[in-house]
Amino acid sequence: MVPMSLRAFVVAAFLAVAPVGVSAASPQVDLGAITGTITRQLERLERELLLTPPQKDQYVAAVTATKRLVLQMTMAGMQAKARIEEELAKPRPDLNVLWELRETLVDDSKTLRRETKEEWAKLYAMLDADQVATLKRFIDERMNNLGLLHDFFLQLVLTPPKERI
Repeated sequence: MVPMSLRAFVVAAFLAVAPVGVSAASPQVDLGAITGTITRQLERLERELLLTPPQKDQYVAAVTATKRLVLQMTMAGMQAKARIEEELAKPRPDLNVLWELRETLVDDSKTLRRETKEEWAKLYAMLDADQVATLKRFIDERMNNLGLLHDFFLQLVLTPPKERI
């Protein structure tokens, strides 16, 4: 078995709590549903990890950074979606707009992504072997959500405004 790199762990941890609370049948973004889903998942993880007081302090810092990042990415995604719809409404859309929006999204979130990664890395360094195993199980259980997340983002971009609920 290949050990999980810290970078892969942080990416997996973020994706494990990424916004999957919005169903494919309802492409409207509900920030309350997203943050509620993330909060419930992270509360469960916190209980299962059996954190010591110093670990709990670091966990709170990592979770706070994650929530800020998810909120920023969700808001940026909503803005990008509006711009994509505007471009796709043209008879001959400029597909370079999609690439520019992606670059803007990545650039705008760079600082928060780095901060989030650093907070989770600090926590990860504090975990014992049992806690690491618990965290790996938590991430593994959520890997199926990645397909739903992909479907949600595709529908968010491709569903015409008139067809949305």
